[in-house]
Amino acid sequence: MADNKDKNLKSSSAEFITDLLRGPRVRRGLTETLGQYLGSDDFKAERERIRRGAGERLRNIRNRYRPKQRTPEIVARERELTLRLADVETEAAELRLRLSELLEEEERLRGALEEL
Repeated sequence: MADNKDKNLKSSSAEFITDLLRGPRVRRGLTETLGQYLGSDDFKAERERIRRGAGERLRNIRNRYRPKQRTPEIVARERELTLRLADVETEAAELRLRLSELLEEEERLRGALEEL
């Protein structure tokens, strides 16, 4: 019963506050206050500070991911190393497959031995 009273009180309080805020005098006051704030130097300074901060973060991201100035020799060496790395990765994958096959064969042979 007490829960129901609390719900009713909360509901009626929320409705009362909503009605107050919807009143024309309150809305006019909020609009004027908001308009004054948006036209104030504080708002303009805060907006400029946020804009500068966003610009700085964007510059940092661009600098972090901007390609480095590389000579043709460095580019050729990178390409060579990348191709070699791909070869090594392919060989490693083939070895993992072979190892998997050998482990399956080992399990099969152990099973056959246990049956004997």
